[in-house]
Amino acid sequence: MMVLPGFKKLLTVTLLGAAACSTLPPAAKDFDNFSDYVESVFRHQNLLSSRLMMLSEAMAENETLEDAEQDMNDACHLLNEYADHEMSGESMGLFFKRRVKASIEECDKKIHILEALLPKNDP
Repeated sequence: MMVLPGFKKLLTVTLLGAAACSTLPPAAKDFDNFSDYVESVFRHQNLLSSRLMMLSEAMAENETLEDAEQDMNDACHLLNEYADHEMSGESMGLFFKRRVKASIEECDKKIHILEALLPKNDP
């Protein structure tokens, strides 16, 4: 999977700097720093999106799976918007960066919920 140019460095500087006084989400404690956690969440979401595209038509039309995918997309939309801004070189405000940071844990939770619904033998 492609690593976004400068994504890790930018996350370190902006997300951590923007909310330096806040605590790390429990899931982030397994990583050396928050930017590694955020990058891991972003990669995990992209991996699941790829897996969903490869599902059989019958499985892809599973309403529970569709709902979980929508929940993940809703929870991760700020992270994806952040990545789009980063890739296009657009500047982002401090409050937007804080909102992104605050949304990461919920995004990660929704990713794990969706992953648990996928068949174990899919691509």
